[in-house]
Amino acid sequence: MPVKARQAAPSWSGFYAGVSIGARWTDNDWQSSDIAPNFGAGAFVPTAGTGGAMDAVAARFGGYLGYNVQVSTSWVAGVEADFGWANNSKTTNPVPGTAGLFFGAPLVGLPTGTAKETWDGSIRGRLGYLVAPTTLLYGTGGLAWQRLELSANCTVVPGNSFCFGSSHNETYAATRLGWTIGAGVEHMIGGNWLARIDYRYADFGTLTQTFFAAGGTGIGFDDRFTAHVTARTHTATVGLAYKF
Repeated sequence: MPVKARQAAPSWSGFYAGVSIGARWTDNDWQSSDIAPNFGAGAFVPTAGTGGAMDAVAARFGGYLGYNVQVSTSWVAGVEADFGWANNSKTTNPVPGTAGLFFGAPLVGLPTGTAKETWDGSIRGRLGYLVAPTTLLYGTGGLAWQRLELSANCTVVPGNSFCFGSSHNETYAATRLGWTIGAGVEHMIGGNWLARIDYRYADFGTLTQTFFAAGGTGIGFDDRFTAHVTARTHTATVGLAYKF
């Protein structure tokens, strides 16, 4: 009787490109310092702590591309780049760390603060283990970037107002470079199509920004304060890619 030849295992080597959808959670810690620095240490006493969380969750849409090399029957190594967009925005009133006493009197008209993240991306290495010829468990890590915007708005109110003169606002934006690490599972679903589930954590360090630095307004004609925002994200996605 003729013996039927065993079908060759599929190869993971080659270029691929895909699209993804999921969610991004921002884990932002906003700390405020140097409230009205003209008056020196002790003029302002915080009564609600020096900071707080500015977290948000939003849908994320993105794409990715990469190259794999199947180095053995069980291991796959590669490199991947990805990009994505989500509208993570959190606004609090007052800005964390600005509620307190100024020369013993409670402050009113405290500023409103917003932390917002939009575009992100990364360049990472990947190393995976084939639990089956068509199923890859992988870990990934590398460099990441994130667009971060910080805003503060000051509205004048009667009394011992943090803001004085006329209402004003400022927005600062920066592209933060950080690192990311994560893991996922990818499966060949037929032909050259690859489906995946992926999770990554990213840390973008601390952005320090002084608001209303021009002075001339606010309590005692000085409503400056400095924000220190530590930005981290958690991203979970599903993706579909084509291997060329």
